[in-house]
Amino acid sequence: MEYENVVFANFPELDGVDEVLLQKVLETFFSKVSYLENPNLHISYKGYAKGGLRKQHEVHVKLTSSKGAVFASEVGWQLLEVIQNSLKKLEKEVQKKHSKN
Repeated sequence: MEYENVVFANFPELDGVDEVLLQKVLETFFSKVSYLENPNLHISYKGYAKGGLRKQHEVHVKLTSSKGAVFASEVGWQLLEVIQNSLKKLEKEVQKKHSKN
C-alpha cells in the first residue's frame, strides 16, 4: 500500500478488495479534512489473538498538519470497520480542535 501522505506501521497484508475499500475510506477522510495544510496520517496496527480463531484489531491514528497533531484509536473484530471508526473519531477531533480557532 502506497499513499503519499499516509504511513502504515505494523500493518497486515490486505487482499485486493479490502485494499480498494481502504483507499476509498482514506479518500473520503482526506476530502473531509481538505482545509488542513499538509495533512499527514500515521496508522499503526496491533492484532490480538487470545487463543481463538478470531483476531481482535487495535488501530491508532495520528493526523499531523501545520496546525498541530490529533490522535484517535479504536478496537474491534473487523479491521476495515475499526479503521473507518478511528478515522471518524479523528475527523471529529479535528473539527472540534479547529472550530475553536
